[in-house]
Amino acid sequence: MTPPKIDFVDVRNNSGPSAPGTVQPSVSIGLPVFNAEQYLEQSLGSILAQTHRNFEFIISDNASDDATEAICRRYAALDARIRYHRNPRNQGATFNFRRVVELSSGEYFLWAAHDDMFAPEYVERCVAVLQQHRDVVLCYSKSIEIDEHGQPLERKEQSLAADSPYPHQRFRELIRMDHNCETMFGVMRSAVLRRTSVHGDFPDSDRCMLAEVALYGKFVELPDHLFFHRKHAQQMTQQFPTRQERMARLNPDRSLRIVFPHFRQFREYILAIHRSPLSWTERMRCYLQMLRWLRNNGPRLVRDLRYFVAQMLQPFRLKYRQWRRSSSTHVENRTG
Repeated sequence: MTPPKIDFVDVRNNSGPSAPGTVQPSVSIGLPVFNAEQYLEQSLGSILAQTHRNFEFIISDNASDDATEAICRRYAALDARIRYHRNPRNQGATFNFRRVVELSSGEYFLWAAHDDMFAPEYVERCVAVLQQHRDVVLCYSKSIEIDEHGQPLERKEQSLAADSPYPHQRFRELIRMDHNCETMFGVMRSAVLRRTSVHGDFPDSDRCMLAEVALYGKFVELPDHLFFHRKHAQQMTQQFPTRQERMARLNPDRSLRIVFPHFRQFREYILAIHRSPLSWTERMRCYLQMLRWLRNNGPRLVRDLRYFVAQMLQPFRLKYRQWRRSSSTHVENRTG
């Protein structure tokens, strides 16, 4: 399946209810944005073209200084389902992802990204699964990776057995470091999402959130490729490849700059198990999965420690280099 081709005229002709609040939305779609002008209209178009019409569309803008605000306000003027909120300053990605959840009111919730796209039937088919199966907490589809121009690159397949009736088995799947976390852009039950950490201010917080959601129920993957994930040079993971580098972008107000992302990840998994409504047996089984996680991710934890030591030694190395330069200059002046 190829990405949907939707232009501005199509969006205008498919606008929603004439006044906000006339019908309680069944789905809340949250779009956190910051300087998103390059791909924003394509994302807005794919959302507003959804065949499931009863939704509210919440946009939280982190004080963008490009054309993002103008684009959002233009679309909001044409479709009453859009609620545009502009933050007075950039408070980081974590604040923005949490903000759209706080402002939502639908029974189901869907995060969207400014550079991704959905097939028109995506929301409708996910909601149908959630309505028919009360033990399912999140529904998503297979995905296709697209480039800057919207051309398909590859079909992304992953073996994620998150439909087990046993919480510890679902938890084991979601704490793996090799799945791509695109299930985050599935339709989920809002009541369950609000009982979790939602979105933390550290890398892989989406992985922690998904693992906690899985403790409440099953995940279902639609067999068709209805989600289009864009790969481009402006992505945070491309600009800031290491987890340490991404920390400041997630929370610019963080006072402590030296962090241990994998240790934090381990802590969040333990807290998720503790606060979830599990039987004693399932809780113990989940804790045992964390022993397995420690064994598999030992090298990552060691890298956290090495980074910390390197940061602590950096001022001393700088002073040593300055001393070497000054000593060399002194010797040259004496011999000259």
